Amino acid sequence: MPRKKDQRDRSAARRRLAKERGWTYTDWHPERLQLCAGPLGVDAEKAMALDAVSGTLDGHWFSVFDCVTDDPSAARTVYLVQLPAVLPLVAVSRHSLAVDTIVPLLKRRVAERPDRHLYELGDPVYDAVHVVESVDPETAARLLTPAVREFADDRRWLEWQVDGGYLFYAEPAGPRRGKDDANAVLTELRSLVDLVEVMDPGLWGETAAAVRGVGDGRTGAQKVPGDAGGEMADPVRGTVSDAVPPAGAQSAPGPDRGPSTMVRGGPAHTGVYPKGTLPSGFEAWSVRLPDAVVAAPAVCAGTVYVNCSDGRCYALDAVTGAARWSFDAVGALKETPAVAGGTLYVVGESGVLHAVGAADGQERWRQRVGHSGAPVVADGLLYVVHHPANLLRDASRIRALDAATGEERWERRLPDGSAAAAAVADGRVYVQGARAQLTAFDAVSGEELWHQGSTASQLSCCTPSVAHGMVCAGTGAGQLYAYDAATGEQLWGAQAAGVVDNTPALTEGLVFVGDSHGGVYAVDGNDGGLLWHLPNRYGASSPAICGSSGWIVSTKYGRRLFKISLSAGVVLWRHALDGRGTNPVYADGVVYVGTHAGTVLAVDAETGHKPARARRNLRV
Repeated sequence: MPRKKDQRDRSAARRRLAKERGWTYTDWHPERLQLCAGPLGVDAEKAMALDAVSGTLDGHWFSVFDCVTDDPSAARTVYLVQLPAVLPLVAVSRHSLAVDTIVPLLKRRVAERPDRHLYELGDPVYDAVHVVESVDPETAARLLTPAVREFADDRRWLEWQVDGGYLFYAEPAGPRRGKDDANAVLTELRSLVDLVEVMDPGLWGETAAAVRGVGDGRTGAQKVPGDAGGEMADPVRGTVSDAVPPAGAQSAPGPDRGPSTMVRGGPAHTGVYPKGTLPSGFEAWSVRLPDAVVAAPAVCAGTVYVNCSDGRCYALDAVTGAARWSFDAVGALKETPAVAGGTLYVVGESGVLHAVGAADGQERWRQRVGHSGAPVVADGLLYVVHHPANLLRDASRIRALDAATGEERWERRLPDGSAAAAAVADGRVYVQGARAQLTAFDAVSGEELWHQGSTASQLSCCTPSVAHGMVCAGTGAGQLYAYDAATGEQLWGAQAAGVVDNTPALTEGLVFVGDSHGGVYAVDGNDGGLLWHLPNRYGASSPAICGSSGWIVSTKYGRRLFKISLSAGVVLWRHALDGRGTNPVYADGVVYVGTHAGTVLAVDAETGHKPARARRNLRV
């Protein structure tokens, strides 16, 4: 009975995915299994391919289905992407178990075929093994290029296999999930599709005609046995060329023209917002989105941009909460977007950075950057910090891209992993690593200016903030440090009760910071002396500051929004939230906050009065 219920739930989830995306669904698809039964190690006559969803994604035909055998514990979900040409097998491993098992098996398999050759490359920095089986040394060399290896190391796949013109990944054998997470499925499919895009174009030869509705000339959909009439559904949306817009395309507005905002208000992440007056006709409101909101919204020019875990970025009217548009990035969005010069920059768990028109939600370009922190824009450049899978073992990279085109200007390797975003001020870029190492780079050239080492063992996830010639950052051990922004010399240090992962707020010689289980601290910016402490055993978020007031999210599970006095450290009002809240954001007399329950809340910053019943839980 449990197995039958699991199968019914999976079928229903796949049907919903197909209906939402305009793709095809088939209960039983024996022909699909024929394509990869050999590499999967199953008997195509005895195994079954169930609950198959098929369609086109970015111009590539794909399918996701379940390979089921007589043994329930051996059921596997298979992701299949059709390639424009037959390629050799590629295996990429970052796990010792795979290195000890898969690689020897591949070597044995190739040794049994005298016409094939095995090429192997070990990368001690990434602790990875890359293996290519090929009859062509030139092809093998292309598949072992650094660009492909870095892309591979950024994915969680254990192994890629190319067989018979198809690239596929099979989840490890085991009990199937009760319900498909549509976002996770799309992220996994996009990862496979993007692998095709990363390869040297010369490896693929000429592509087929473009799919109707996809105007970029990529591989068109092809008929596959078993699909009704061989017809493929149109893709969800057309794709735009990576990094550089096509010739004749309308250029985006200049990245330095017009209003801008991003995580913590600006590229320096001070958390200080300009004073504004309440918009005419504003009434407090709350909007309910389909999934959790785990990153603070970005508010710019009367629009609230919210990244949601359902993989979409929503643009809401700042006064009414009405939806203006949404952009589907495919893959959960868990970082605050950036807005500059009429362009919105969004990066998600799929590892793709999207540049989207802030007014219309239309994609202008995309660039693969890997799993990264919140994007930061300053002086026409866009900075992203790559987050490796293992922060304490693997190194990170910071990349500077042209904000108008996505073209890379420079890239630098950090001395350790990072779980933070970059901070930019006065022509310098600052990045803190997972072991609290702080590095400064020249914003234009990428030249390293100084490095402040650390031997901390606790994980640090704090994004630095910069103001008045001082850089502030917290550590996993609860320290708050201030450094000279020009030289890297440590100016002072202070100790909090809990972990300081939240970005400090800096204003007029004062530093405000929330920790994990101590509350909010006000510190003298000259010497680090404690001015006041608002205790809370559940800690506090990064403060949003405007004038003499600040707003924080605190209490158990972060379920309350507070307004506090910055001079005395006392609570002025509080507002209950329906779930764990994000960092608050201030704009034009309104405070905005998102919650893990999927709610976006907007209240009067002065009064904090809750929305009227008719203005609560509006739907997009």
